[in-house]
Amino acid sequence: MKKLLVSFAAFLMMVLGFGAVSAKAAPVKMADGQLFDAVYYAQHNPDVVAAFGTDANWLYLHYVVCGKTEGRLPYDPSYIGSTPSVSSDSFNAAYYAARYPDVAAVFGTDPTLLKMHYDLCGKAEGRFPNAEAELAAVPSPVPVNTAAGLSSEQQQVLDLVNAERAKYGLAPLAWDPSNLGPGAAVRAQEISAVFSHTRPDGSSCFTAVANPGWLGENIAAGQRSPQEVMNSWMNSSGHRANILNSHFTRLGVGFYYNPSAPYRYYWVQMFSS
Repeated sequence: MKKLLVSFAAFLMMVLGFGAVSAKAAPVKMADGQLFDAVYYAQHNPDVVAAFGTDANWLYLHYVVCGKTEGRLPYDPSYIGSTPSVSSDSFNAAYYAARYPDVAAVFGTDPTLLKMHYDLCGKAEGRFPNAEAELAAVPSPVPVNTAAGLSSEQQQVLDLVNAERAKYGLAPLAWDPSNLGPGAAVRAQEISAVFSHTRPDGSSCFTAVANPGWLGENIAAGQRSPQEVMNSWMNSSGHRANILNSHFTRLGVGFYYNPSAPYRYYWVQMFSS
């Protein structure tokens, strides 16, 4: 059996065209186009190391023959990199399972079932088929709120809020560049660490701004656009109440993108009278 396995490994190396692969912290593109990180694979699969050792070729052989169908990850799923050989619409089952644990909880790690979910539901829900597609969808860096102007995301949220208020005959909210704007920017970064109306230091969210009177805060995570986050807020009674509160006259909006955080996209609205 061992001899047969060695022969198969030699055949794969000849066909795929790779020899010794040096271990790297980031994944490398193998000759067949697959990204693979031998160090990550060894660290997260001690049972494989016990049988195959730490040689990168043997580890990759295991992934190709067994690991992929078993749902093992070829590299750290938090790594987002682009490779010219990977199409943005190609499907990566290992990425999909790691990126969407709610799907994996129902369908497991079987590549066929995961691809079926993506085709039938995931694509329509805005889920990404691979890391390259998600990277392409990342918005441009958003500047911190300043008195000089609003980012595109901030302006769109402000406009959408005032459009909703206009439907009910409510006065539009004015942008607050000196208090609510900077406070909301700080809060957007804070909720990427602690998703709560309580700040990481244990204090109230409203300590991020000077208290001029009646205050309110909406937070959200995971929505990739102003339209998507506004839909979420308007479909939640508590958040909707803040948006349509007749006492409020001013607004600040914070948006923060962190590819290493669980939900990556973080949004905050801060209201005051």
